Amino acid sequence: MHLQDLMQCTRQLQKTSSRNKKIDIIISFLKRLSAREIEPGVHFIAGKIRQGKLNVGWKILSSLSKTAAKQGKQVSVHELDTVLDAVKSARGSKKETILRPVFERMNADLRDYVIGLIFGEVHQGAGEGLVKMAIARASGLGTEAIEQIYLRNPDIGKLYAGLQEKGPSIASRTDIVLFRPMKPMLAQVSESIEKVYEECDDTAVEHKLDGVRIQIHRDKDDVRIFSRNLKDMTERFPDIIAVVQSLPVKQCILDGEAVGLDKKGRVIPFQTLARRTTRKAQIQEFMENIPVIPQFFDLLYLDGEDITMKTYRERMRMLDMVVPDKKYRVRRMMPKNTDRAAEFFTESISAGNEGIVIKLLDSRYRPGKRGKLWFKIKHTDTIDCVILAAEWGYGRRTGRLSNLHLGVLDETGIKYCMVGKTFKGLTDQMLQWFTDNLPRYAVHKDRWTVYVKPAVVVEIAYNGVLTSTKYDSGYSLRFARVKRIRHDKKPSQINSVIDIQKLSRRTSPF
Repeated sequence: MHLQDLMQCTRQLQKTSSRNKKIDIIISFLKRLSAREIEPGVHFIAGKIRQGKLNVGWKILSSLSKTAAKQGKQVSVHELDTVLDAVKSARGSKKETILRPVFERMNADLRDYVIGLIFGEVHQGAGEGLVKMAIARASGLGTEAIEQIYLRNPDIGKLYAGLQEKGPSIASRTDIVLFRPMKPMLAQVSESIEKVYEECDDTAVEHKLDGVRIQIHRDKDDVRIFSRNLKDMTERFPDIIAVVQSLPVKQCILDGEAVGLDKKGRVIPFQTLARRTTRKAQIQEFMENIPVIPQFFDLLYLDGEDITMKTYRERMRMLDMVVPDKKYRVRRMMPKNTDRAAEFFTESISAGNEGIVIKLLDSRYRPGKRGKLWFKIKHTDTIDCVILAAEWGYGRRTGRLSNLHLGVLDETGIKYCMVGKTFKGLTDQMLQWFTDNLPRYAVHKDRWTVYVKPAVVVEIAYNGVLTSTKYDSGYSLRFARVKRIRHDKKPSQINSVIDIQKLSRRTSPF
């Protein structure tokens, strides 16, 4: 299949808002893929590439988009995928050298489309979720069966390839496999401790740490560490490997967090710890300057047995035996009442953590699921920002202004600088209000975005401040979401970058 055919299919998806029609378009596309095109093709139609992050900057891709076109055969789905494999393993300027020949054989529209795939920014209103629905309908297995296969082997391309090769029988083989990471179970956000205990009792409460989620697989001395996005991070954390190898088991899969410590043994902010997850070089230096310890809170597999269907009470007991040293387990307690849980929350915040997680003792481990089994309650701050731009939504938000560009006042109190983007927290009423009113303040528009003069103020909740080279403020808000529109505030009354600097220092140990 030619890339031009793939792009045409994407254009069809962009033009329809009907979910059923989108699914029909995807099914038709899937049926046209040859055996070697299935894995990359499924990822492409979901709006992304199979290889993940290529570490190719915008400067290189921008240059390639302007390169002179040459005559040649059309680029195929398989050829692009093969080239992207080579780019993934290449370094420096070799990446551009590998990409240039295929870009020379693309027209301008196709170049823009491929760049969108590389950055995961193909706005077509159809992502993995809709592709899984299409696979479920095409296979006749149903959405739930496909979801169960995916959660334990979360590669949508391999999933469809397996169905094509082995048929529906793969639905019966969903056991955990060592060194094949699965999606982590997620906690639902709750407004308060009291809200949780209105519906639940018989729980455990744990500190919610500001670390890096890790899933660790061990088979004898072989240990591998995976991120929440299922990327192999083993090389980054040799200090954790030694801890896991010392545990009194032969095989296990552990769920937990990697937590960084300062020289006094206090937990350091995520931003500082994140430096260890993004750099392969200078590991020994990082181990000395940013020591890391694991904090385990769940056990999923033990010496050949999948224990995800056991209750959390049982898994907790087994975890305590597998990890006997409390130093490597998340602090946990069984509250007798909400007052004791509230005290535990305050204790966690005082220790530099994000808050607490409340877990039902009879809950099973559900990979990739967020439901009323685990609840997280976090300390949050709010600031007032101005809207600098808004992007047109897609999927359910097609035709509405959604992703907001957020700004604060600079040091002079005259200009505005950007501190992030968010589409979270927006109600249908907010979406409609922004769509109806923001265009009145437009100063510039392109295909995707309406840029506006600073006139509308919003209250933003967030969970920390990160330094950033992406935004002109030098900072970005972590997990920003809209609380409300501040009709009562003028843009001149919002927070400034000086406030952001103070907040950043408050969460930094250095």
